[in-house]
Amino acid sequence: MNELYEHKRSDTLKWILTLIAFILVGVLFAGIICGWFDKQEEAPDTEQTEQTSVIDGDGNVMNSDTVYSMPSAMTFSAAALASVTSSQSVDVRIEAYVYPENAANREVDYTVAWGNAPSHGSEPVSNYLTVTPDSDGSRLATVSCKKGFDDDTIIITVITRDGGHTATCTVTFEGIATDISVSSSTATRKSNSSRGTYYEVSTNKTYTFNISLSNSLNDASGSLSVSDVGGYGSLYFGNGSFNDGGYINYTDMYLKDIDEIADKFITSATISGNTLTIKTGTRELESYYAHIESDDLFIADILYDRYVVEITDDLSSYKGEGDTFYNSKAEYNVETSPSCYFYVTVKDSVSGLEETIKLWIVSSVRNVTLVSSLTF
Repeated sequence: MNELYEHKRSDTLKWILTLIAFILVGVLFAGIICGWFDKQEEAPDTEQTEQTSVIDGDGNVMNSDTVYSMPSAMTFSAAALASVTSSQSVDVRIEAYVYPENAANREVDYTVAWGNAPSHGSEPVSNYLTVTPDSDGSRLATVSCKKGFDDDTIIITVITRDGGHTATCTVTFEGIATDISVSSSTATRKSNSSRGTYYEVSTNKTYTFNISLSNSLNDASGSLSVSDVGGYGSLYFGNGSFNDGGYINYTDMYLKDIDEIADKFITSATISGNTLTIKTGTRELESYYAHIESDDLFIADILYDRYVVEITDDLSSYKGEGDTFYNSKAEYNVETSPSCYFYVTVKDSVSGLEETIKLWIVSSVRNVTLVSSLTF
């Protein structure tokens, strides 16, 4: 009898353990299946392109899935439009606040009109931006930007049906560029193997360059500025004694970064709109010196910080510090100068894009004379 009892007890325990095992396996499979479905539900989110933020007048981000109090200003961007297909728009949800909250009729109407529109004013504003109330008279509405409108402005006006009170929101567009280029029809574009592509400009002149911002939507705009002006490369300079016969001596020759004296050659670089204007100095590099003073005996003038050039006149044996030593510096300058250049860098603060143009300065024509007489 006792053995039968023990056998039944053992069978019962086995069934309990088996049931627990089935329950655990069921829970495990349920978790796996639920996790799989959760992943399937989340998958579309990873495939969707996030809308680039729209900014209100205070610089705050406005997302498409939030309702915002109608701001006094907002800005859409080309980057935001680039994140949606051509048949879609960038949307922002707004709500007009009507005071007081216990007013009998808080219904409103929205209107959209061009503010300042020199570029697109002849076109319907609805081609570019619309405001759609949730229902007739609703204070909730969706602002939809369909395409860029450059530097134009659009005004959203909300009007209360009770009393005709109004509030406005100024909408602007910021066409973020994906490419920047600089070109000129007044400067000569050249290229060599050492310097690469550059512009040859003459002394004491003014040149203009066109700055072009572009993107895939052909509606890029930005905020341009000159971010840097400088020089690239190091050449030999020294103090050169000079008299009526020519240069007779160079002393204290040293390598100098031409970046240190770039402002002597590029005297001005400014931007107005999309036009870069560059003014050059009165000297090319080969004739540069910082200042001139007479020596103690007033026999010769000393040109300080003089670019080292080759002396080819009869006084060449008085080059100072040894002919070979001097010639090596002059030859270095001749060989190295083709890889040197001055530069101007322009930057678009909206996109962060930069473009640097290289410049090399040559002498302008300074004079023309006629011989006193001609004999035929």
